[in-house]
Amino acid sequence: MLHRVRLLDEDPDLGADLSPDDFRQARRYAVTEVVDVGRGVHDPSRLGSPDLLGLLVLEGLLIRSVQVAERRCGELVGPGALLRPWDHFGRFAPMPFEVRWRIITPTRLALLDQRITMVAARWPALMHRTVGRAVERSHALALNVAIHSLQHVELRLLVLLWHLADRFGRVTPEGTVIPLKLSHGDLAELIGSQRPSVSSRLATLAARGEVVRRDDRTWLLRGDPPSEVRDMRARAQLPEPDTVDDEGDATEPDLARASR
Repeated sequence: MLHRVRLLDEDPDLGADLSPDDFRQARRYAVTEVVDVGRGVHDPSRLGSPDLLGLLVLEGLLIRSVQVAERRCGELVGPGALLRPWDHFGRFAPMPFEVRWRIITPTRLALLDQRITMVAARWPALMHRTVGRAVERSHALALNVAIHSLQHVELRLLVLLWHLADRFGRVTPEGTVIPLKLSHGDLAELIGSQRPSVSSRLATLAARGEVVRRDDRTWLLRGDPPSEVRDMRARAQLPEPDTVDDEGDATEPDLARASR
């Protein structure tokens, strides 16, 4: 069932780069329709048409899974993500693949129509933020690929869960709570594995006290992230070293310092 809302009331971060006066004016005109979708398998392309800018997730969680041959891998899509489900390039590709959308918690989607496009043209900062949402999702997909490439299922699980903890979690005296009701099958889909393998590894992690399934079916992480993740965090905090290219010339950061 469709109903109309003020987009910046639902997602004020879209207007974070506007001045207070511009925000008030953009809020007045950025009115769009929202549809509520319940749990289960759905085809969001039926909610609109390709002439929309896209569908913006306001609330809820979805898994977009892609199947090639007998293997299926999933992408977790949450609030703030921009979707264009009509752009399904695998339908007629030489190597076809199937895409399935499954809603795991009730979801609200904003239909970004021509009115929103016109408002964004009037206040380009809105378009910048919208495009940023699409880029952010592409970065998350790249991280998914990296997780799928890890050799061991247990490490894939831990890296995924700590990533979800960074994105959705909250720290409590017991540990870090991930307030997502993800099943063993959901986790298997998100790391590109099989459910029995994931269940076995989760049992091992639970026996060590590292991962706990709470009574409400959410997850609790105890202790520290895997050493691989800790090492990456430590490297990210180090200053970037000076480097030279293959010809022995200074790279761009060196040249920038030299010009000051």
